[in-house]
Amino acid sequence: MEQLQRLAETIAETYIRDLQRSNGNAIVTHDDQSGEVKREQLASGLVDNCISAAKNLNRENFEHEAYMMLGKLISLDGREYQITRHGRAVIDTMSRSALSKGAKPVSH
Repeated sequence: MEQLQRLAETIAETYIRDLQRSNGNAIVTHDDQSGEVKREQLASGLVDNCISAAKNLNRENFEHEAYMMLGKLISLDGREYQITRHGRAVIDTMSRSALSKGAKPVSH
């Protein structure tokens, strides 16, 4: 489980680094809702989602399966780690979902 957590933290750090380079900060916005991406929360969400998905596949070694899922989110080749397109799509979807859950309902 420790390796899974370390990989998720590396993914979170890489994603945040890329956000800061492109936006100047780690703020994401969806439907007029904004929030800061935090390493601990992103890493925790990645681990929780991958473990849940791996368990749903009824794999005997769900931890290994979850690690393989996380591995598809990042490229460890080259001088700097890079989030894959798939990884960016997954994290962007998670961020939008989190922002939507935090949105206050509109009352008329």
